[in-house]
Amino acid sequence: MQSKSIKGKTPTEIKNELEEIKSTGFKATLAIILISNLENAASLCAIFNNEHIAVFGVSTSQKFTEQGMVPDDIVVLLLDISPGYFRIVLKDNEAAGSVYDAAYLVGEAGVQAFKNPGFIISSADFRMSGEEIIKGLTDAAGKETVIMGGVAGDPADFSGIIFTNNTSCTKGILALVIDQDKVAINGLAVSGWKPVGTTKKITKSEGPWIFTIDNEPALDVIQRFLGKEIAADYKQKGLIPSDLGYPLQFERESGSILMRPLLLMNPAEKSIMVGGDVKEGESFRFSLPPNFDAIDTVVNSTITVKENTMPDADALIVFSCIGRLGSFGPMISTEIEGLAATWKKPMVGFFSLGEFGKLDEHRCEFHGTTVSWVALKERN
Repeated sequence: MQSKSIKGKTPTEIKNELEEIKSTGFKATLAIILISNLENAASLCAIFNNEHIAVFGVSTSQKFTEQGMVPDDIVVLLLDISPGYFRIVLKDNEAAGSVYDAAYLVGEAGVQAFKNPGFIISSADFRMSGEEIIKGLTDAAGKETVIMGGVAGDPADFSGIIFTNNTSCTKGILALVIDQDKVAINGLAVSGWKPVGTTKKITKSEGPWIFTIDNEPALDVIQRFLGKEIAADYKQKGLIPSDLGYPLQFERESGSILMRPLLLMNPAEKSIMVGGDVKEGESFRFSLPPNFDAIDTVVNSTITVKENTMPDADALIVFSCIGRLGSFGPMISTEIEGLAATWKKPMVGFFSLGEFGKLDEHRCEFHGTTVSWVALKERN
């Protein structure tokens, strides 16, 4: 399987790039499209429909290729994968009835298509529970199903779309379902953040909202560790957005760490909202400020897979949390360059509002402030 990454400021530029690639004899069958201007989706679909190329489309504020960050509006990864090796499924959350139902339908479609399906997904509307997406997919396709991906959208206003050749939606799930008997999928969800402080326990919570930690108001605990200035203006009414670069590290029985960024604070209730559902009784630790060790951990995860499992790859897709971009700043380029250098093959990625993937050999979960990367290799 061959792959190529292209970019352009307008759909016309992308069309010209396609024409040039066609002249070399490369015939794409699948396009993974990342856009920032939502209005470009329809024009791009028309172009790719005319070329009989299947579309997996996502909107995002920031994107990158193997060449680094891309300021242009459109990024595309072209693959010449056999059409019999994949399916694209889009399910609207509202039409399905619930997040779980939409995810179950996606998983069901994958099982019907292939005996051994793997899922690369994106969801639109960050309010959709990532845990419910994972539950619906795995209930339909199996607990050990491979699920990698990221949440679409712009963090400025959380608007976003997912789209394929003839349809799009702002509240749903898009999946590239791959026959793993034909195409190998390898990937991990890795954060690299270092923990600090003693273990804390969630003593009252509901969904993503945490009300008490060790039986104290959650915001009081957060302020004691990170400083009272993070929510000092108690006169402000309503919720206070948080851009803190100190995610909470939730401990799993396997020893792996699940990251949950702090998203909102409610001074009136002294509660906090994190990026994902949490349960009473779960434990966590705070994080140290990010450094190059965190980047090395992410890059080394790809090197380990290359050395032990997948010596070569045909393409790489990366879903990196938007929180990493804010926390690492210019250092994020080092992470992108390191990921691209492992296999030295075409790569596309975007900064997401939540990530899906496996921490280790256990089942897939929903993450924050994490990099979920997936490498593809056609089997002989």
